[in-house]
Amino acid sequence: MRVKLLFFGEAVNIPETSIGLGVGAISVWVDGQGFTSATNDLGALGYVFLETQDVELGDVSEELRQLFTNLHGQVVDFEIKVNIFVSSGGIARIKMTRNVDQGGALVPKTLDFQTTNCKGICFSSNPFSFSVEMLQLEQAVAVDESIVSEEDLVAIVDAAPSDQGVG
Repeated sequence: MRVKLLFFGEAVNIPETSIGLGVGAISVWVDGQGFTSATNDLGALGYVFLETQDVELGDVSEELRQLFTNLHGQVVDFEIKVNIFVSSGGIARIKMTRNVDQGGALVPKTLDFQTTNCKGICFSSNPFSFSVEMLQLEQAVAVDESIVSEEDLVAIVDAAPSDQGVG
C-alpha cells in the first residue's frame, strides 16, 4: 500500500482569549486514489505546509486496505506530528483512523506511519489533530506526481508567518 499526503494548516489564538481558531486543508492519496477535505479545528497552534513523499507501507491487512482505499464520504481522524523545519528535510508521524461499527460499538482502525524528507514548512511543536469527511479527487489530480513545484515551495516558505510565539 502506498500513501502520500499534502497538508496545510494555520491556527492562532483569538486576541485576548485562549480560544484557538484555524483553517486547514488535507489531501491524501492511497494506492493512487486521491481524497481531500478541509477543517477549521487543527487541535494545535502554528503553521504547517507539508508534502510527504510516496510512502510504501508494505503488506497491510486486507481489512485496512479496503477501509483506506475508499475514503469517499468517510470520516477520518488525523493526527499529524511534524518536526519544526523550513523548505525540506521534514519528518512527519501520521496516524489516519477510521472508526468501524462492529456489533454496536465503534472500533478504531488505524494506519500509522512515519515519513522523512518532507517538503514544506512547519512552525508547531504540537501534533495537529482533527476529524474530517473525505471527498474523492478527480482522477487527473490524483495521479499528479509532484504537487508543489520547487518555485512554489520557495514562495510559500517566504510568505510564511514568523515562528515567534508559536508552540
